[in-house]
Formats: sequence, C-alpha cells, structure tokens
Amino acid sequence: MQIKEVFQQNKKEIIIGIFVFLIVTISFALGYLTAEKLVQKTPIIIEKCSE
Repeated sequence: MQIKEVFQQNKKEIIIGIFVFLIVTISFALGYLTAEKLVQKTPIIIEKCSE
C-alpha cells in the first residue's frame, strides 16, 4: 500500500518526469538519425608503392 500512496502524493511529478524522459529520448534519437545522414564516409584509397 505504500507504493500506491507515494504515487498518489507525487502523481504530478511522476508524470512530468515521464514526459521529460520521453522528450529527451525522442530528441536524442532524431538527432542521431539526422546526424548520420550528414556525415559522409570517405572511401579508403590504397596506393601501390613505386620502388
């Protein structure tokens, strides 16, 4: 019964915390996905040594 009472007393703070967590997670995911498109991988060119 203690958990239920704690939830009832702090319901607003818990909901705000959940929304903040979701917003941060979505922002990170979108930033990661868009940054992946901006970074272009350059091919590695191996040249033969002339001796």
